[in-house]
Amino acid sequence: MNLLAVSPESDYADEAACVVRLFENGLRRYHLRKPGWTADQTAGFIGQLPGDLQSRISIHQHHELADTFPVGRHHKEGAGVILTKPTAPAAVSRSLHTLSGLEDACQGMDYVFLSPVFPSISKPGYAPDESFAALRSVLSNEHSANVYALGGLDINNFEEALELGFDGVVLHGALWQSADPVKVLAQFGRVAA
Repeated sequence: MNLLAVSPESDYADEAACVVRLFENGLRRYHLRKPGWTADQTAGFIGQLPGDLQSRISIHQHHELADTFPVGRHHKEGAGVILTKPTAPAAVSRSLHTLSGLEDACQGMDYVFLSPVFPSISKPGYAPDESFAALRSVLSNEHSANVYALGGLDINNFEEALELGFDGVVLHGALWQSADPVKVLAQFGRVAA
């Protein structure tokens, strides 16, 4: 199963070591989203990871670091331009919060996050606008990029997201609001196996 994760926004003790363990337990890609970090802090974090894992990181800020590290780039919804993949083999992704415009958002991307699918774990009161019927209908069509479910994903509902037609899931609150993110990720892997 395609399991991706988004970092906590704030500092997390021994996060780089935790990320390595997440990869060892089935994580495919880690999205480093630290809006308060400088480019130097972001580069310092990437530099703590083994070289072979750096290419499995996508950064949400300081995209210029993709010229230095083999990282992917993630773009926010509404950037106003059609974003295209770089010539390097790094992953390029984008966020989307409504079904309208899904195919346009997929253009030039390796994958897209669609959120929220379920009521958010990390943002109380942030709930989906799209019905499951609408999601199932749109996701049953071919897309030029994979579409991943984000928002409110936990061990009790992630299989439902896959049944709706998502290509994988993105974990955030379920990981970082737990006492042991690695144990939580391993549970997802066991259930999906």
